[in-house]
Amino acid sequence: MSGRASPAIAFFGTPSQFSALALERLAVRWKVTAVILPASGGLRRSLLQKIGWRQPSALERIAHERRIPMGRWLAGQDGPAVELLRRTKPDLVCVASFPKLIPPGLIDAAPLGGINLHPSLLPRHRGPLPLFWTYHGDDRSAGVTVHRLTEQYDAGDIVMQHGFPLPRGYPVKKLDYDVAVHGAALLDAAVEALTANQAPGVAQDEQAATLAPRIRRGTPMVDFEHWDVERVWHFLAGLCPGFREPLTDRDGAPVIYTRVSGFDRGATSGHGSIENTGDGWRLHCKGGTVRLEQ
Repeated sequence: MSGRASPAIAFFGTPSQFSALALERLAVRWKVTAVILPASGGLRRSLLQKIGWRQPSALERIAHERRIPMGRWLAGQDGPAVELLRRTKPDLVCVASFPKLIPPGLIDAAPLGGINLHPSLLPRHRGPLPLFWTYHGDDRSAGVTVHRLTEQYDAGDIVMQHGFPLPRGYPVKKLDYDVAVHGAALLDAAVEALTANQAPGVAQDEQAATLAPRIRRGTPMVDFEHWDVERVWHFLAGLCPGFREPLTDRDGAPVIYTRVSGFDRGATSGHGSIENTGDGWRLHCKGGTVRLEQ
């Protein structure tokens, strides 16, 4: 494979910005022969799209514009996606945000194997919610990793990695775009290195591994007894409004804030308690208060 300029690539992704930018970047330089999407809602989505009630995702538009065949993945079934992969015979499997493990047989059948693009600095934050846990872990850097596909989520040898500073209170929506842009470039570079047989891979440090599971809506996540006020502000400001810490005022009524405008240092008591200010609230934390707006 080292002498082949453009391997046939099977791309696994979701209708997300992260997947769309990765596919778009790959399709400029490489021969993407199949795009595989999750099966969830596949038939209904397809019917709605045909009658004009559902607009195709950015990922689907890119595949359509470049005339790349698409298939939906039905786990454990010999469906159209499997037939598409058999027909196109990929040299390399590339994954960018896919909710299912790729069967080992499919990876083994590809001469260059399989790689996954993950939006964290592995081995930190393995799992489906890495950006949330990047904020929760008070990480001062964010990043993207390309690693080898294995039978365990996000645990294969690291092929390439790129990190960058995470500003305090930085909106997660902007970070989502940043990791998508950096990730697309990194995946492109990883394909080039693999094609040239210049990506040996480095084993992940299992002792440093952390998980990034989904959380149930309404789950308290702030450790008011130990987190400094600046850390609480960073976490809440960065994730609002997608995530809001469940808070109640002194009467037990839910506090629904729309913006986290800043924090002030000073002596406080009753960490985690709420003070109404008329046009918002002050959230008492260790070392000061966080300003919340209605």
